Amino acid sequence: MNPVALACHFALPGQVAAVEPLGGGLINVTYRVVTDRACGVLQRLNRQVFPRPDQVVANLRRLQRHWDGLVQPKLRLPSLISTLSGEDWLRDQDGEYWRMLEYLDGVTLVRIETPALAEALGRALGGLHWLLAALDPAELHDPLPGFHCTPKYLAALERARWGARTKRSGPLESLFAWIEEHETWASSLDRARRAGQLPLRIIHGDPKLDNLLFDGNTLQPLAWVDLDTVGPGLIHYDIGDCLRSVCHQAGGFELDLVEIVLGGWWAELNNFLDPQEIHWVPQAIALLPFELGVRFLTDYLEGNRYFKVNDPEENLNRALEQFALARQIMRQDLALRKLWRKLTQAPGR
Repeated sequence: MNPVALACHFALPGQVAAVEPLGGGLINVTYRVVTDRACGVLQRLNRQVFPRPDQVVANLRRLQRHWDGLVQPKLRLPSLISTLSGEDWLRDQDGEYWRMLEYLDGVTLVRIETPALAEALGRALGGLHWLLAALDPAELHDPLPGFHCTPKYLAALERARWGARTKRSGPLESLFAWIEEHETWASSLDRARRAGQLPLRIIHGDPKLDNLLFDGNTLQPLAWVDLDTVGPGLIHYDIGDCLRSVCHQAGGFELDLVEIVLGGWWAELNNFLDPQEIHWVPQAIALLPFELGVRFLTDYLEGNRYFKVNDPEENLNRALEQFALARQIMRQDLALRKLWRKLTQAPGR
């Protein structure tokens, strides 16, 4: 079934006039659907990534009900558009799952150019966490079982390493040795979670900069999008991934920018983090690029089956970039922890 025919199965007002590819996401296939009265976002959920697409869509519906009950939330979430028969998703003849979301007219940013935007980004993530805090994590499905389980990714890398002997080289062996040196450190946050030291909360799961829409005129945060990864998790994964995506500038990992984003995030949390959660925030900032580097490297060794690539070496290059970022953050660990203490121990907090 072609995208135009699929789009006609959803209750988007008006006559379908155009269906065009949208965005450069690495996971789902996405189209912008235009009618004479509205716009929608049509997506095929990647079943290799999301083993239960129906649960992903059920999470979105639960989120929408929660959002509809809020009093003038500062941020929007795209609403689900049902099929003509009232379902939240459509399954085609190949067994693929399709859903449609409201198209929100905003802009995405490639990088943060001003301190005001950095603070706005931090506040947008903190505001999202605060609004989600009223939801019981048990009310949502886990869309990606094992997502952000660093020991699982390290085990997968080890299997891929010995199964791809033709791709192994001297530089790669040195990289494997460096990863092995940091396995205990990289697994410590997950150990704290399994020991019950850290509570599960509802998190975005992928809060990188291009998943936040800004108002095209005011450049104020408008809405969080790409919500397939929303579910139970540690709040550390979100703030770590957000900082990973915005604070890696040409000159390295910019602590001045980190402080502004973290300050905005912390200001919106209204003290709902417990002391153990506060303690683990700095480590998560270095962990997220390390973990993503492991995932990219594993996919490279396994033949680029998970992330979309334009050439066979792209996932390797992505991995090397993330590991370089992790190293930069590790070298600034003491300064980062000092910065975080200053924020969290400020008068009145």
